[in-house]
Amino acid sequence: MKFAIASTILAAAAVAVSAVSIQQLPLPFDETDVSVLAAPTKPIPGDSPIAICDLDSSQILDIKYLKIDPNPPLKGAELYIEGEGYLAEQINDGSFVEIEVRYGFIRLVKESIDLCEQLANADRPCPLEKGTIKFSKTVELPNEIPPGKYSVVARAYKEDYQMIACLTASVEFPRN
Repeated sequence: MKFAIASTILAAAAVAVSAVSIQQLPLPFDETDVSVLAAPTKPIPGDSPIAICDLDSSQILDIKYLKIDPNPPLKGAELYIEGEGYLAEQINDGSFVEIEVRYGFIRLVKESIDLCEQLANADRPCPLEKGTIKFSKTVELPNEIPPGKYSVVARAYKEDYQMIACLTASVEFPRN
């Protein structure tokens, strides 16, 4: 469940996150609450609840558009994600994504995942060359997602801790 929600965010950064092996990587910041650090935000063109965060930080991924279908996502349904962006620098081995998922005020996940490993799961080689990136992915959302509001913050970093992108979203799953 937690990685299906996070995959919506990471798809915009050309990453398909699924429930695969997770490893702890060094963090570029301390254990401060990362969701608080996500403000301010800017909506991404297209039809999705995802926004760019940390606008005062330099980011090397310029997201042109992102759409998801259905919007809002539905538990137990396929979620189609499509986007396009421009990557100003090459992404190499050692790059990673820091993810935090909250259910209301409760932190469910705070993990670091290997970006190149996730790119390989989406049939994209690492290094990922700079230039225009087009991405589409279908993710199966489990039916067992508890109803409630989920907030996600994902920050992708190059191996030298340069920020690739910061993305955030809030999605509410209603009771059936």
